[in-house]
Amino acid sequence: IAASTQKLFEETILLAVECTGELFRTMKRPMENLCYAGGTALSCPTNSRLFREGPFKNLYIPPDCDDSGLSLGGALYLYHNILDHPLPPADEGTSFVGSYPYLGGAFEGAAVEAALDAVADQVDVARPDDWALAAAEDIAEDRVVAWFEGRSEIGPRALGHRSLLANPGKEANWERVNDIKAREKWRPFAPAVLEDEASRWFQGAPALSPHMLYTAQVTTPDLPAITHVDGSSRLQTVSSEVEDFYRMLTHLKTLTGYGVVLNTSFNGPGEPIIERPEEALHFLLSTALDALYMDGCRITRQGASI
Repeated sequence: IAASTQKLFEETILLAVECTGELFRTMKRPMENLCYAGGTALSCPTNSRLFREGPFKNLYIPPDCDDSGLSLGGALYLYHNILDHPLPPADEGTSFVGSYPYLGGAFEGAAVEAALDAVADQVDVARPDDWALAAAEDIAEDRVVAWFEGRSEIGPRALGHRSLLANPGKEANWERVNDIKAREKWRPFAPAVLEDEASRWFQGAPALSPHMLYTAQVTTPDLPAITHVDGSSRLQTVSSEVEDFYRMLTHLKTLTGYGVVLNTSFNGPGEPIIERPEEALHFLLSTALDALYMDGCRITRQGASI
């Protein structure tokens, strides 16, 4: 039933987009670009078919394609269409596109120290010279870590600022991370991959997929923890604009040979993605998570032998 429903949904969306393209052609205003949003845009298999089979050359889907994007869309419409402010040139917009998902709260410095002080008798805190390298080493040594960097992501996807990370080359990590998140064992996981490494490991998706909204086919058996039963995976491509998360992946490539990590949302069952340092520490203390990386610190449960 679910497969049939998905199939019908995909065909309906494809037809709607085909009709939209035909409408523009009939008006003698052919378009190459399609911006697509709404809750239906969270269907990665559908988005992938639009990319491969749709009539538009370029397809853009924002990370906040669920209802959380309505307020931003309304503000942008007012700013550009009502108040007549011009759109920025494409070259100036590059960094905005890269940083766009990270619009949530930023908790650094004093906020993190206050949260650590509150659980000082329960955690051990190390401050490595390079926290991105330390996290990559933990992942390469098959530890499951949480990554808490800068501003949180808008939308429902974990995009490397509030993420749980594990080695994708270890098949057991599929079940292991599901246990940590207390969710069903069958639920699949997504990879984050260095942008220039994506074509090495995945095919059938756009070269750039920064918001984790397309599926691709995994081209190797070496990444079983992120490969679904049909050989697919919902990938996020990571550029240098994602800062320390990008550096962590670069270190991981040096250590393991692949700049790919299992990346899932940093939250427990039925809970929103973690936002604040206090929530991150509570997760560490209440689960089998091996380490939490936050604001340059490596944090473990006190007395943990790792």
